[in-house]
Amino acid sequence: MFLYYVNMIPEYLSLLEQILEDSTNDSSPIKIYTSALSHVEVSFAASEQQNQALDPEVEQLIGNLWSDPGAVVSVEYHTDVDQIATGLMRDAITRGWSLKPLDAVHLATAQWLSSVGLIVEEFHTYDRKLLRYSPIVEFPIVEPRIENPRMFSLQ
Repeated sequence: MFLYYVNMIPEYLSLLEQILEDSTNDSSPIKIYTSALSHVEVSFAASEQQNQALDPEVEQLIGNLWSDPGAVVSVEYHTDVDQIATGLMRDAITRGWSLKPLDAVHLATAQWLSSVGLIVEEFHTYDRKLLRYSPIVEFPIVEPRIENPRMFSLQ
């Protein structure tokens, strides 16, 4: 989700901007939690990689994404998450599936949050291969969406 935002993919950008904006609103029920490893995954935009040059505007956009802890809450990677992620990867093998380590960490982070009492209503991803993990982690894995989308942009 964050990479689609940083890469400013037009068909997703408006929705992602609204989700991020709603997550900063204290009265909104929308809160975004992610593994702190997301900071590493979202180190650059595709345009920077293609051009082999860094863009200060992209760096500012990425910095803004992580600067407001009320908008996106980073969850530290730790042993409990590690054990859950390892279990998910091992379970995937028994099903004939493949699960990338960082995807396992993201799923495990959400599963750990759920185990310590945070209600994980949905896990958002554009990676369709992860949708099949919903029954295993016991929360819905869906493409990013919001209940009441805006008809107009505020910009």
